[in-house]
Formats: sequence, structure tokens, C-alpha cells
Amino acid sequence: MAVSKILNLPMLDASLHDSPVLRYEVEIIDKPFRNFLQTAKVVFYDENRKKIDEIKYGCIEPQEIFAWIDEGKEINLSGAYVKNFSLTDFRVEKGWDDSVFIKLNQFNAKKAFFDADVKSDFSFAEFLGSKTIFESAIFGNAGADFNNSNFGEGDAVFKKAKFGNGTINFQFANFGQGAINFNNVCFGNGNVSFVSTGFGEGDVDFKNTIWGDGTVDFKFAKFSDGAISFERARFGKGKKDFKNLEFGGGKIDFRRVDFNDGDVSFNGVEFGTGKVSFKSAVFGHGEVTFEETDFGNGEVLFDQVYFGSGKVSFKNAVGEVMSFRECPLNAFIDFRFSKCKKLDLSNTIVRDIIDLIPQDDKAHIAELILVGMRILGRIFIDWRINNVFGIIYIQSDTTPWQKAEQFRILKENFRNNGQYDDEDLSYIEFKRCQAKAQLLDAYQGSLKSKVYGYLRFSFQRFIFDSIGHYATNPTRVIYHMGFTFSLFSLLYYFITEYFPAFGTVATTLPAEYFHLHDFWNCFYYSAITFFTVGYGDYFAEGYLKFFAALEGFTGVFLMSYFTVAFVRKILR
Repeated sequence: MAVSKILNLPMLDASLHDSPVLRYEVEIIDKPFRNFLQTAKVVFYDENRKKIDEIKYGCIEPQEIFAWIDEGKEINLSGAYVKNFSLTDFRVEKGWDDSVFIKLNQFNAKKAFFDADVKSDFSFAEFLGSKTIFESAIFGNAGADFNNSNFGEGDAVFKKAKFGNGTINFQFANFGQGAINFNNVCFGNGNVSFVSTGFGEGDVDFKNTIWGDGTVDFKFAKFSDGAISFERARFGKGKKDFKNLEFGGGKIDFRRVDFNDGDVSFNGVEFGTGKVSFKSAVFGHGEVTFEETDFGNGEVLFDQVYFGSGKVSFKNAVGEVMSFRECPLNAFIDFRFSKCKKLDLSNTIVRDIIDLIPQDDKAHIAELILVGMRILGRIFIDWRINNVFGIIYIQSDTTPWQKAEQFRILKENFRNNGQYDDEDLSYIEFKRCQAKAQLLDAYQGSLKSKVYGYLRFSFQRFIFDSIGHYATNPTRVIYHMGFTFSLFSLLYYFITEYFPAFGTVATTLPAEYFHLHDFWNCFYYSAITFFTVGYGDYFAEGYLKFFAALEGFTGVFLMSYFTVAFVRKILR
């Protein structure tokens, strides 16, 4: 019979605990161990069959445990070795149905060893008391079955437990109001299932857990309002399936998780109202999907996450604030959110492709931040469909310099993609933001700096921007050319007609061809002056010489401006 409390129980070697593979041999010795009638000596080996640890346990038969259950006693298996424990066998002995719950009172299996030929069976167990303890327990390679187990209202403690290579099944298990502690558990290489598990109201701790290469399945599991942490967990190369999982209102922590190779699915997950963090997590080679996931109303952090070489998809996901700052984006990433208020890609490095163009021709991302981004791959984005103008200018936390940088980044990306019209639009906004930033910087200086800054801004705004949109719009230059020489034509005619003393348009033609006051002669003179043809048949007198020289300079400038803009369009 076991004692109520056993002190100084042996600990499993740390290196052996962290290994997903469990290699051991058991020897039963007909010799008392503490208050147990027999001793079980378990020798642990590494992959080279080298002995690395030896632990002794007290042997106890399942029938003795069944007797305690019948009598309603506390189940204390601390430091015990139990072989082929099965609540299904207990129900068979009683002639009960397989789904009848078996009450286990104040269950304590701290540092116990559960070995089995098939599996250690805790299915449909109903754990009673303030705590259910499996802390530092070891489950052999046959696996463990907690299918439909009910852990009551108390805490469930699996801290530092070690599972072998068999299947581990918590399917449809139900945890109550207490804390759930799987901290530093090693789950081995077998498949692990938490499908449709209810995690109750307490905090759930999966920190530092180690998962082997089997499939890890949390489909349809449900968490409530407690905090959930997988911080620093390490997964194997099997599939990690969190599809349709439902979180509550607590903080959700996947920081520094190593997801390893293999597919990772968060499809259809509801993250609730708590803050979500995947900061510094690592994904390997495999498909990572967050499709149709609802990230709730809080900020979601993927900052400094390393995305591996597989495909990453957020297609049709819904999020409020999605942050991917300082991420190396090495994979093809689908950011076609169904709805996203803010997507922050600051200081990311794009080495593959990012897809932002929605399928339904509507913008679903309200704000996009690209400050400090380096593009070594491509971004699929459309000026009109994605409302690039709006998603940059709506930013309240970025300076004009940073907005200018983002438009410059998009300009280079559009050029590489062959989206030349979008490139021109990005270039225009880049120059406008740059000019505004320079003006604001000038206003921080002396009066001379302010005056010079304002004059420079005004000159750029009118000459470079208004006339030809920074040499991106030759048609606009033509309009200004026509307007300019028409304006000069009216000026020449008005002065010659009403103020001849100020100046006139004279001619070298014979008198019979003299039409000094005819508007069309003034229009003709303005045209040959604007285009610097200089036939000599008409010339300016008086103060009109100044206007003629000004028109000639303006014509040369606008023709050169048009040539640059036109050639730029044609060559592309």
C-alpha cells in the first residue's frame, strides 16, 4: 500500500526528459520499496543503448487501485509503478457501460510511472478534489488515454510529465474552473489529440512543452477567459492542427514557439477578445494557414516571427490591428484579409511574394504601414483596388518622411512588377510627401530657413507638381503649354490695342501686310516666340520685349519638360 506522502522522490534526468524518444527497461524486484511490497527498477537509455539514468519505484497492481476506487478512498500513487492501468477493464469487471464515469478521489500520481502493453486508460474518469496531480509522472511508450475525462473544478497538474511514443488522447476531456498546468511536459513522438477538449475557466499553461514528430491536434477545442500560454513550446515535424479552435477573453501567448517543419493550421480559429502574441515564433518548411481566422478586436503581434519556406495564408481572415514588424518574410504570404483595420509590415524583409490584391476588387485593409521595408521579392498590390493613397495617408503615427519612404518603396515595387501607371502615382505622392517633410523641417529653423523653405516648397508645388506631376504626365504639360502661349497672346493683344505707349508688336512686313491690331497676328507672334522659331516678321517693342523674353524661356522649359515626360512614357 502507498504512503500518503513520499518525500525526495527521484527526478528523471533532464536530457532524457527533453528527448521525445523514451527508451527504458523495467525489472520487478520482489523486495519492499518504501511502503510498497515490490520494487520496480526502471533503467533509461539513450539512442546508443547507453545507460543514462536509473529510477526505483514502488509497485502497485491495478486491482488494488480499483479497490480504493470502490471504497471511495484517496488515490495516492506518488512514486508508484503501475502496469496496465485501465478504467475500461474496471468497467468490464463491473459490467458497466463503456461511457460510465469512474470517480477518482483526490488523485495524486506525482512522479509515478504508468506502463502498459496497450495504453494507460483514464477514459471517462471523473477526478474529484481540489487538485488532480500527474506532476513529473512518466507514461510509457504504449500511450495514455484521457478520452472524455472530467477534471472537475480543481487544478489539473501535468507539470514536467513525460510521455512516450504512444498515442496521447485528451479528446472530449473537460477541465473545470481550476488552473491547467502542462508546463514543461514532453509529449513524445506519438500523436497527441486535444480534439473538442474543454479547457474550463482557469489559466492554461503549455509553456516550454516539447512535442514530438507526431500529429498535434487541437481541432474544435474550446478555451474560456483564462490566460493561455504556449510560450517557448517546441513542436516536432508532424502536423500542428488548431483548426476551428475557440479562445475566450484571456491573453493568448505563442511567443518564441518553435513550430518546426510540417503544416500548421489555425484555419477558422476564433481568438476572442484577449491580446494575441506570436512574437519571435519560428515556422519551418510547411504550409502555415490562418484562413478565415477571427483575430478579435485586440492587437495581434507577429513581430520578429521567422516564416519558413512554405506558404503562409491569412486569406479571408479578420483582424483589427495586425503587426508583423521586423519579420523576415521568406515565404509566399497571402495577406488578402476579409477585414483588417491596420496591417503593420514595418522593417520587414520580403524575399518572396506578398499578395495583397483582394479577389472581389474591394479594399479590405484600411491602413498599411511599410516603413523600413526592404523588398528583395515582390508585393502584389494595386493602386486603385487596394486604395494605396488612402491606406498610406490615413496613418496618424507616421511622419511625412516615413510616408514618403513608403511611397518610394511602392514605386520601386510597381516598377519591378511592370505596373508603370501605379509607379507614376506612387512617385508623385513620394515627391509631395518629401516636399512637405522638407517644409516642416525648415519651419523648425530660423526665419531665413522658414522663408527659404516656403519659397522652395511653393516653387516645387507649382513648377514640378502642378505643371506635369513630376514629369509623369505629358498630357498635362501640353495643356499648360497651350494655356501659356494663349495667355501671352491675350497679353500682347491687350497691351498693343489699349496701351500702345507701353509696348507694341511691330512687323517688318510691307504696309499692305500690316495687321498690327489684329488678334491673330498677336496669337501668331506668341506661338513663334513660345516655340522659339524666330522668323523675324514680327517683333516686340517697348516693355513687351520683357514679356517676349519671358515667353521664350517658358516655351523652352515647357517643351523640355514635355520631352522628358513623353520619352519617359514611350520608353517604358
